[in-house]
Amino acid sequence: MVVLVSGCSTDSNKTAGASSPLDTLPVLRTVSAFTGVDHRNAPFNASSMNGKVWIASFFFTRCGTVCPALNTVLSGLQKDYGNKVSFVSLTSDPEYDTPAVMSEYAQQYGAKEGRWWFVTMPLDSMITVASRDLGLIEPTSPDIHSTRFVLIDSGMKVRGFYDSADTADVSKLRSVLQAL
Repeated sequence: MVVLVSGCSTDSNKTAGASSPLDTLPVLRTVSAFTGVDHRNAPFNASSMNGKVWIASFFFTRCGTVCPALNTVLSGLQKDYGNKVSFVSLTSDPEYDTPAVMSEYAQQYGAKEGRWWFVTMPLDSMITVASRDLGLIEPTSPDIHSTRFVLIDSGMKVRGFYDSADTADVSKLRSVLQAL
């Protein structure tokens, strides 16, 4: 006599343990494809980040206050999690921050090629990305400077905001990245 036993399972049971730690975080918005020029003077298209977990941030090279601290934190994150996460730093001063200027700046923070991009684009495009896609500013705000990192999943969904100047927030981000 042969007894055949079969059972049913839901998809959630099949994929339990296979999901990403990011799946526990809310989807806050979706990042659309935006384009710019990176610090190597090469075209940058945000759609190339599809399939990757990445962190977006804003900076400008002439900033003498929060940007150096923000990029120092990013440099540490790249060192610790660069094998799991990519980084895109968008300048909020596109008239000054040319690819050549950004290239020198990227070197100061040890930006690894193919892992961390410093990107410039026309001011109106940058404001659209900062407001509509990343949710960091109001479109009419004169302040286009933020200390927050934006965590974006492999499906181009914003999963969290983390203040680079707040050690507790950076610790939360590190915990998420560690779990990837």
